[in-house]
Amino acid sequence: MKSILVVGHGSRSKDALEVFNKVLENFKLKVEDNVEGCFMELCAPNIPDTIDIMYKNGARNIVVVPYFLFCGIHIKDDIPGILKEVKAKYVDLKISLARPIGYNKIIADILKENSEGELTCI
Repeated sequence: MKSILVVGHGSRSKDALEVFNKVLENFKLKVEDNVEGCFMELCAPNIPDTIDIMYKNGARNIVVVPYFLFCGIHIKDDIPGILKEVKAKYVDLKISLARPIGYNKIIADILKENSEGELTCI
């Protein structure tokens, strides 16, 4: 069975971390695989530490799912570089990087819904 690692960007904002954790908990309800969450930067846990724990708990096939909208530098360079360093420690570990959220017609529905609500971050 595969394990899934959801990687958020990371933030110093408590609200941002709460949203990430809500998304992670909801995602866990939708899959049967083991799911963990971590951050690329700015807060803990980070990617290497989380993969180390997953490996120690028996994970040998990890799909890294970026909770990012676009295929920018973090997805093209930063995260793959981190994963390559971690993979070098474990010869029997398979790590795959899934695509970011990207385009999905549901995004337009979310934007429409949010534009009709009240502003909460100002």
